Amino acid sequence: MTSSRAILFLAAALLATPARALVPGGGPAKSDCYAQWQVTTPELQANHGRTGVDCQDGDPRCDVDGQQNGTCTLGVSICVFQPAMSGCVPREVTSVTPSRNTAALGLQPPPLPASAAACGPATLVPLALRSGRRGPRPSRPLRLKLVATSSGRPRKDPDRLTLRCIPNVGAAQCPANPSGGPRELMLAIAREGTDLDNGWTGASHNFPVVFGTQIRMCLTGCDASTTPGCTEDEAATDQVNGRTFGPPQPLFAAGVPVCLVNRFGSRKITRGAADLQSGAVSVTMDLLTDVFLSSSSQLCPRCSGAVIGATGNCDIGARQGQACRTEGVLTVTTAPPGARSYALSSDCLPAGPPAGTVPITLPLATGTSTLAGPRPCGASQDDNCRGSACNATCTGPACESTDTSGQCVDTKGGVSQSCCGSDATQPCFPTAGGGQIVRAGSASTPTPPWPEGTYPKSESAVLTGVFCEPSSGASTVDLVTGLPGPGALTLPADAQWIR
Repeated sequence: MTSSRAILFLAAALLATPARALVPGGGPAKSDCYAQWQVTTPELQANHGRTGVDCQDGDPRCDVDGQQNGTCTLGVSICVFQPAMSGCVPREVTSVTPSRNTAALGLQPPPLPASAAACGPATLVPLALRSGRRGPRPSRPLRLKLVATSSGRPRKDPDRLTLRCIPNVGAAQCPANPSGGPRELMLAIAREGTDLDNGWTGASHNFPVVFGTQIRMCLTGCDASTTPGCTEDEAATDQVNGRTFGPPQPLFAAGVPVCLVNRFGSRKITRGAADLQSGAVSVTMDLLTDVFLSSSSQLCPRCSGAVIGATGNCDIGARQGQACRTEGVLTVTTAPPGARSYALSSDCLPAGPPAGTVPITLPLATGTSTLAGPRPCGASQDDNCRGSACNATCTGPACESTDTSGQCVDTKGGVSQSCCGSDATQPCFPTAGGGQIVRAGSASTPTPPWPEGTYPKSESAVLTGVFCEPSSGASTVDLVTGLPGPGALTLPADAQWIR
């Protein structure tokens, strides 16, 4: 429990549990809750008649691969005993008989008989758009059928489902910039150079951030030739980002396994600004960090898609067996052998309630971020250096290796900045005596340079933020981590400006 929440605060957000909707199959009203279809996510409902689902290519709500690539990959599950349906009382389901083409896809119900809500594993179903003279056309419809049998009355529930992939008409996309400039800035977290530091004790310093995690910001205000300064369209930004900042984060420190999930707050990303000419970026993210106690044999659920962008199924957790897309990969070097490599997805979440949640307001910018001491953010003391200065170059496990830019990399995987003079293996914040926590970001000129009209434009950037973290609400955790207290984050990113 102690270190589990001493590690709470990775900048990486989470799908809030939705009201279960599913797709009823259109059978008799009194039995239509016996069996229903889940298409990719529990909240997706029929949108083409009573039993039809049209999925826009690349819409992550239904297209598991999340890419506009001419094919929708839908996760289809058979669910039984679904209580949230007016006029239908769920009964024990004793059997589910699929039609021939439904069985040929490999769809399986959950274990039967079933007298509680459950879903079978998802089958990934690809549907390709058709070509037409005027561009892509909807796929051929896929029609599925089944009959669920109950021990009660009525006994039978016949269900249908019709699936189509249709061309994307704006789903999960930033709208056009009314000023004529780029509509979106997409930042993808780089493989090396990330770092997260929490609290004054140093026990929760030097954690990495999941490679591949994305920040998407919709843009307005900037134009093609005279105004390079873009501002954020906050409402549109809310729509294109998921419910989490990246996938869950597996951590193993001081022998304690945890899985962190970082949900966005009521507004996801705010006060954003980006300059096409200089590449400078600034945003603020409101996060709610949930910490789940896990197992040393598996810190977080995995997606079976082995690389970023691959589709698969969740192996454990709240959505075990359901469809997922790998969003990030991470190696946890301090975990036991066999529990170090993770393909992670925000579709694959831990089961059960978190042990605790901490709200964090996280400012990020390509400039320099600072926070001055002594004892910032209500910290009870500045560091854990026992009277020595926090000014030493880190050694030992705090500098197990160096990255390609020569920075010290902690055995936990994050970058080391400062360690105690009396113990160069002990990370610290140099706030004693009015010292400052300093994190230097950087921006590069997007290429091709503005106002040249070719898009996408690309750049390499480093966003940093220094911020305050409140108490966790658990006295033991606060003592180990050093909360309330300061936090610091470094995020190297590959940026694309999209028009």
